Amino acid sequence: MNKVTKVGLTALATSLVATASYAGELSVSGSAALTYTGLDSRSDTNPWAMGDSVKFNGGGDLDNGMTVSVYYELDGGTYDDYNLKLGMGDMGTLSFSGASSSGSGVDSVKDIVPKAYTPVYEAADEVGGAADNGLLDTSVNNQTGQWGYDVTAAGFDLSVSYNPKPAAAAAAETGYSVSYSGLMDGLTLVYGVFDDGDIAENDTMGVKYTMGNMTAAIQATNVDYEATTSTDQDATHMGISLAINDDLTVSAGRQEVEFDGVGEDEVNTGIQASYTMGSISLTAAINSVESAGGTANKDAEASIFVASFAF
Repeated sequence: MNKVTKVGLTALATSLVATASYAGELSVSGSAALTYTGLDSRSDTNPWAMGDSVKFNGGGDLDNGMTVSVYYELDGGTYDDYNLKLGMGDMGTLSFSGASSSGSGVDSVKDIVPKAYTPVYEAADEVGGAADNGLLDTSVNNQTGQWGYDVTAAGFDLSVSYNPKPAAAAAAETGYSVSYSGLMDGLTLVYGVFDDGDIAENDTMGVKYTMGNMTAAIQATNVDYEATTSTDQDATHMGISLAINDDLTVSAGRQEVEFDGVGEDEVNTGIQASYTMGSISLTAAINSVESAGGTANKDAEASIFVASFAF
């Protein structure tokens, strides 16, 4: 190869590298956050903690008109949330979840109830375990290695998720959801189905309505386990949020979960508020649970306060 050709190829390679670097970028974001979580069931636990999350977002335009984006979250020293997305314009968005951050399929509709800060059912975690009862993916939803596809067609927002091998001995998981907002201004209807292979078949439907600075929603969810030894769940979740002004939002919610063959219903309630002052955000919530998991007198109350500082 002669020297002229070598120079030309070197210049071309340099140009391509420079163009790729210019078209895409990776940004880092984070915030200082101080949290107080008062639990009446855990008086021996220090209620104070601070945030330890750093988020990385990157992306750019491809030469065929498509877009690509990548997301990582470093939480407590571990990359526990990350995904990759390919935007294909009117053909929708194809995504792959490396861990715990799909956003497609059941994730897009499993909880449409508005809130100022945190879901009302989080107080039940303190006495009932890690699972949130009465949701579309209560049985299980492994997002590690999960594919997703989202598209808008004829006024409908369609979303699909698929995990071919969620665990070593588990069957494939599939989720489908549809949202429609074309019936009337402010009204959104949702429906979702989740089949996690050989564990359960679940479905949900809900209605959300926004009028001015008020948003209200109600949602019904069924969790039907295939094994007769597991307890099926029927849940009703409702809530309302009100934006008092551009800075202050308040909300209230209630979720009731009925367990098949169990005398007690789990009842979650909560009131919340969020306030923003420039780069400072203050949020507060009082959530409570009665008969967590359907067990009588298994109650708890959580008082939560968070101060966040963006910079």
